[in-house]
Amino acid sequence: MNQLFAIVTFLVFLVGCQSSSTQEADANLTQAQEIYTEAMVVHDEVMPRMEEIMRLGQTIEARMDSLRQLDSVTYADTLQQMQTVRQNLKEADEAMMQWMRGVKNVPGLEEVKTAYQDEMQIQTVDTTNIIQVQQEQKAAIEQVKQQMENSIEEAKSLLNSE
Repeated sequence: MNQLFAIVTFLVFLVGCQSSSTQEADANLTQAQEIYTEAMVVHDEVMPRMEEIMRLGQTIEARMDSLRQLDSVTYADTLQQMQTVRQNLKEADEAMMQWMRGVKNVPGLEEVKTAYQDEMQIQTVDTTNIIQVQQEQKAAIEQVKQQMENSIEEAKSLLNSE
């Protein structure tokens, strides 16, 4: 009888811990999903500007080709400045591509609950750092946005000053 009581007590404790773990995972996932959504809003805002970056880069390339044909020695400083601006556009484009390749979505709540239910069979999904991962991704896309905007403005300024 004491053994049965000990087993029942242990099971109640185990279910209580599992429920607490699941609630904490739910809260972490909800917060992480909100941050992920905010990051995707930033992404969706600047993604259409990728076309503008490509167009500006092509325009600068064409102008550089024209100046080289005229006299690359006379226009050496201008060509160097154009090359720098063109490189900044390329780096902004690559930063966006890199972010998109590395972005991590928030695992679905059902995936986490299943992992917790099957914790005896598989390793549990760790949701403790999922918020930090999403915050880092959001900060990264905000930095990409700034880099894109700066390179676009720099290119426009260069092209308008000629």
